[in-house]
Amino acid sequence: MKVEIMLALEETRNIGPKTIEKILSLQDTSEPNNPLNLIEILKKANAKFGKIYIPTLQEATNGWKKSQDILKQSKQHNIRIISKESTYYPKALLRISDPPALLHVLGNIEALNKNCIAIVGTRHPTEYGIRMAGKIAGIFAKKDYVIVSGLAEGIDTAAHQGALDVNGLTIAVVGHGLDKIYPPKNKELADAIIKNKGAIVSEYPYGTKISREHLIMRDRIQSGLSQGVFVIETGIKGGTIHTVNFCKKQKRALIVLQHPVKNENTAGNAHLISKKQADIVFKTDEDIEDESIEIINTELNNVRNRILHCQDKKKKQSQNSIQMTLI
Repeated sequence: MKVEIMLALEETRNIGPKTIEKILSLQDTSEPNNPLNLIEILKKANAKFGKIYIPTLQEATNGWKKSQDILKQSKQHNIRIISKESTYYPKALLRISDPPALLHVLGNIEALNKNCIAIVGTRHPTEYGIRMAGKIAGIFAKKDYVIVSGLAEGIDTAAHQGALDVNGLTIAVVGHGLDKIYPPKNKELADAIIKNKGAIVSEYPYGTKISREHLIMRDRIQSGLSQGVFVIETGIKGGTIHTVNFCKKQKRALIVLQHPVKNENTAGNAHLISKKQADIVFKTDEDIEDESIEIINTELNNVRNRILHCQDKKKKQSQNSIQMTLI
């Protein structure tokens, strides 16, 4: 199904992700090019699944017009929109329970399918945390990992910069449309990420404003893109803990830095370690040992192989389903 249609569905009132998933499962090959055709697709879905909202012609028209404007603005600003059917859509993200139907991408779209590790933490880090985030990001970037983070102040900024400092790739996942950068002070950093063949990624279309809900939802994409999540500094609550929860749900590797500084912004590290939530506890000072990095690398490879195995299994199931249909 074309991106144009999926975007129109997203922009139509009362049509949510679950409805779009049901429509995709129909494997409808028709290509609606106006609001009336859009309504017909929704009627087909309702006939099969029930409880599908059928918009009025005015609602469908409004959604269609919004989507056309988004497509126009995105093209003008070099934003690519990819669907789950695209070969560019990140394979790792397809393995989570709720991958976005569409991704909006600025920069190097091929970075999305490389080996990734997310490096996350508080917006109010210690000097030690900033140093470690940059240093760890640099080490993994040199090992050809793409560093994933959220472009926020603090640890995110240090992680992105650490990758750039060694000429590595980094991806920023944001909770708003790509017409703006948040926080504004990181506009220069965002430009550097793109210039260095990284990418800025969002599930939200051009013009979408930032919100708390959007930031939480983007956390699942940070972990979903990655083989593992490395927690540098976190409190007991906050955005990093959302990413940790998604990481565990998605069966990614969780690496937690055993932090020497004890305060409310590092209390989450101690909590995760004491509750045995971490797959790997990273115990180190500034002298990062190769052995510690290799242990993490092995765990990340295990996750990668598991993701690939799931892909192969799903592909075989799909092929069997097609064969049964033909019979």
